[in-house]
Amino acid sequence: MNFTTAVKTCFKKYADFSGVATRPENWWFALFNVLGSVLLGLTGLALLRFLWFLGLIVPALAVAVRRHHDAGRSGWWVLTSFIAPWGIILLCYPSKLTGNRYAADRSTPAQTPTVTEASATPASTKCPSCGKLRLPGQNYCMSCGTKFADD
Repeated sequence: MNFTTAVKTCFKKYADFSGVATRPENWWFALFNVLGSVLLGLTGLALLRFLWFLGLIVPALAVAVRRHHDAGRSGWWVLTSFIAPWGIILLCYPSKLTGNRYAADRSTPAQTPTVTEASATPASTKCPSCGKLRLPGQNYCMSCGTKFADD
């Protein structure tokens, strides 16, 4: 996930506290929030910086709650974010792919899109689903997780 996709996703899910958010989505949005705050701080206009804060407090909390859900924890763990090192450490935990009550199991091949070898010819070096580089002998796309069938 890149910067613009993460920020767009967070604004689309402005006040959505259900579901999951990946680590990149959380950290790209945090970077967007910090950069905007710093730039507005440099202007010296406290009112603009305060409006920025008010406008982004809800999506920032929502993405943090969804990030905790992705790691298999309750969204209430976001309250520990006020203990800075502990909150940052919790947001860095990897996704819980199986047995996560907040998201369906994401490690089973049946839930990932399958692509046949016919759609990925030897001349093709990209994943047909997401367009990322496909290395020889790869069974799964390293970017989107698409399984390449052995047909």
